[in-house]
Amino acid sequence: MCGHVEIGEQKDLRIISRDGSSYTPKSDSGGKPGSMMPVVTDASPTKVQSFRWGLLSLDDDRIHSKNKHARIESLFTVPVWKELIGRKHCVVRIQAFFEYNREQERTYRIERADGQPFYIAGLWDIWLDIKTNVLLPTFVMITMPPNSAMAEIHDRMPAILERNQVKTWLNGTYTGSQRVAYLRENPCVAEDLKIRVEKDHRIG
Repeated sequence: MCGHVEIGEQKDLRIISRDGSSYTPKSDSGGKPGSMMPVVTDASPTKVQSFRWGLLSLDDDRIHSKNKHARIESLFTVPVWKELIGRKHCVVRIQAFFEYNREQERTYRIERADGQPFYIAGLWDIWLDIKTNVLLPTFVMITMPPNSAMAEIHDRMPAILERNQVKTWLNGTYTGSQRVAYLRENPCVAEDLKIRVEKDHRIG
């Protein structure tokens, strides 16, 4: 699944940093594991905050970008996801994401056909860096089997929500099972995606 996204313009969002101040990311800025990105959590559903992409578990003794995606099929079996599902849910807002197809040797850019941003379902947690005693908010994106459009270039896709579905994913009265069932029952359809070649590595 994607390891590179485009955050896009956030002029309509007031993003809160850890010290309580607000800022606006640069237009069309990129994001990759380890980057700080705009996130809304079920703990603070009215605030857009800056979280680090790449979940860090309590057992981690150093910062890494290993846990950037959580497979929907494994949310109730992998211990680190099982501890969070039903408890700590978030939504990440991005403008586009990129996928590399090894067989075709091409990188694809995936956007919404209507030009609106993506809302990606995820899980979040707070990690304590024992070396500095600093708390770091982190998140992971959930992935699921691809729709027909994505299946032509990759075997996974992010769990994409419509804007009016965000509240359901963040609704604290729903169980983890209910929320995951909701993701499965409301997948992003192929017609909603615009896919184009970003880079052809066979050229030049």
